[in-house]
Amino acid sequence: MSLSRTPRIIGITSTLFAIALFPNLVKAQTVSGTIDASITLEAACSVDGAEGAAVDFGNLAFGTHSALFDEADAQVAGTGGISVLCSPGVTPTFTLLSGLHDNQASPAVHAMQDTAATAFVGYTLYTDVARTTELALNGEIVLSEFTSGSGSQSIDLYGRAFGDPGNLPAGTYEDTLNVELSW
Repeated sequence: MSLSRTPRIIGITSTLFAIALFPNLVKAQTVSGTIDASITLEAACSVDGAEGAAVDFGNLAFGTHSALFDEADAQVAGTGGISVLCSPGVTPTFTLLSGLHDNQASPAVHAMQDTAATAFVGYTLYTDVARTTELALNGEIVLSEFTSGSGSQSIDLYGRAFGDPGNLPAGTYEDTLNVELSW
């Protein structure tokens, strides 16, 4: 055996001997610890599945009628009403703030103006299907407190448009109501 290989063999032999005698010296080392996770949730509500500062609360579509109509009825957001879902512990309040043409067509509270800006069709909102309980300007509807697993609640709003037979020109009439959901 050559002398140059001897130190190498002695080194390998020493390493194997050390592994055999002291197996813990070659064992992999570990360090354990933790990772902290956190999230902050704020109370929230959604309207028809949408969240944010400005959402669409639906529409009040009275449909197409003769210019000689007397009354027309509709429900906000169709037949299902406005769907509200909030986090547990929240008691939301819906408020009717104003319309663009309020008090322009007595005795109705609100009015839809024609595109020529010459005529108005009055209408009023109600909280019951019989249209006997009017929702006044700044009127509120307070929903029940949401609990875990309670699901969404519905705000049912009904409208009645009042015609003025013989005095309303044919055309499209529109209005925009400002509403608010607070909690």
